[in-house]
Amino acid sequence: MKKKIQLLMVDDHPFILQAYKNTLNGFKKDEYEIICTEAISGKSGYEIIENSPVHFDVAFFDISIPTYPEKNIESGVDLAVLLRKRMPECKIFLLTMHSEKLKFKYFFDTVKPQGLVVKNDLTFEELIYAFEKVLNGGTYLSETVLQMMVDDH
Repeated sequence: MKKKIQLLMVDDHPFILQAYKNTLNGFKKDEYEIICTEAISGKSGYEIIENSPVHFDVAFFDISIPTYPEKNIESGVDLAVLLRKRMPECKIFLLTMHSEKLKFKYFFDTVKPQGLVVKNDLTFEELIYAFEKVLNGGTYLSETVLQMMVDDH
């Protein structure tokens, strides 16, 4: 019997969502079935988190998404905070094009993500590796994030 993984992905680029889906479809097919729920904005992400009968196991949040000011959703970070409150056991990945050190600290302090990924670091192999590492209880930081932390000391 395959283990089901409920995955929420929020990114305003459909191409990126499709790439994540295609990549993860190849993840341990004999053991897992990944069920994807997608959102493309702060509004659609908010609606899913607030109304989903599903408890998500893993969530990918692009940090820069269209806002939803009516509910104070300015970014994927705000959605991640909301999801963390509603489903504290969900493993959260933040994905970003940003690579400023202060932003990383803010992400960690605010969300405490299991994964923090600079999109430029991501390959198909790296996504599978990161996904598996976090599923198994680890933390994944992409190369740029690690480099920033090393440079900090």
